[in-house]
Amino acid sequence: MSRLSEQDHIQALLEQLPEHVRRQALATLERYADRDPHTGPFGWQLGLHYTERAPGRTSCMIDVDESFHNPGRVTHGGVVFTLADSAMGAAVHTLLEPGQRCTTAELKINYLAPVISGQTTATATVISKRRRLAVVTAEVRDAQGELVGLAQGTFAIIRADAARPIEGDS
Repeated sequence: MSRLSEQDHIQALLEQLPEHVRRQALATLERYADRDPHTGPFGWQLGLHYTERAPGRTSCMIDVDESFHNPGRVTHGGVVFTLADSAMGAAVHTLLEPGQRCTTAELKINYLAPVISGQTTATATVISKRRRLAVVTAEVRDAQGELVGLAQGTFAIIRADAARPIEGDS
């Protein structure tokens, strides 16, 4: 029995999928091809890109398509939540010292309007950063600039594990 080449295997898997699922799978593969090196594998699946980075403030965006929809045919709230969380964590990261990292300790979001499609952006601002905690807000806007989500979170500031170095450590 011969092994399929990787390309043949991918082709065979795609051919087994219903057309609408195949379109979604291809959209995900295209997002991987255009990956932002700062987002990591989960961000690559979403096609997340950072668009602004300044001390205590960042913006990131995704292009929403039907592959992000829930059964109600609007973008799943978890996608909007992830976008806000990514922007907020990155905003805190801009203020960290070498050897520190941050992690979400608490985050809440108010969903103000549904997102159907198009470029969706989260802009986060650090409100307060202390030695061990940072409080951050984020506004999420749709392609028309309408405010669709408002988030607030608390991020724990921790020492990086030497076995798991982070960008910027020496």
